[in-house]
Amino acid sequence: MRAVRPSAAVPRRVDARRNREAILRAADEAFSEDADVVLDEVARRAGLGRATVYRHFPDRTALAFAVAAHHLAAFKNLVRGKESFRELLRAVLAMQARRRPLVKLFRELPEHNQRQYTQALVSLLRPAFESAQQEGSVRADLEPADLALLFEMHEAALVPGLGSREPAARLVRVFLDGLAAPAQLSQVEPQKGG
Repeated sequence: MRAVRPSAAVPRRVDARRNREAILRAADEAFSEDADVVLDEVARRAGLGRATVYRHFPDRTALAFAVAAHHLAAFKNLVRGKESFRELLRAVLAMQARRRPLVKLFRELPEHNQRQYTQALVSLLRPAFESAQQEGSVRADLEPADLALLFEMHEAALVPGLGSREPAARLVRVFLDGLAAPAQLSQVEPQKGG
């Protein structure tokens, strides 16, 4: 058997990584438009062959999980950037609104998969949530687990076909203000565009 030279293996790994990133970008774009996107469409958008996409992701569900994991990784970086809890939560709710088709696809998955993703998101938010509670900017009677309910309510309120983004942006402000401690609520300035 002939040994593979390390220099030959490295470019393949680089190509595979680059292809995977291209697939994830194309899938993220596609899932922002339609939950029923097929892998062939993702391949077309990524400029790759169908077999390349299927080699990385056997089905739409696996691809959706990978896109969600990619968003979680990006969110981890945002959390490390020491954003305020309010800004972190605003970012999550904005992503949920922009990626409604992806969220819809997740609702078709088994409940334990949905719970796993939601728990990962709540775990990422927990330190900022608890810090905000300690400094008095988030109500003391809330628990991090309440964030899962907030995500559910937000999703249910995002009615497809709203003529304007303003109702969704207003809803996000209502959620954020509802989490604020009473003393902090009077200090929160209304923001345009959510």
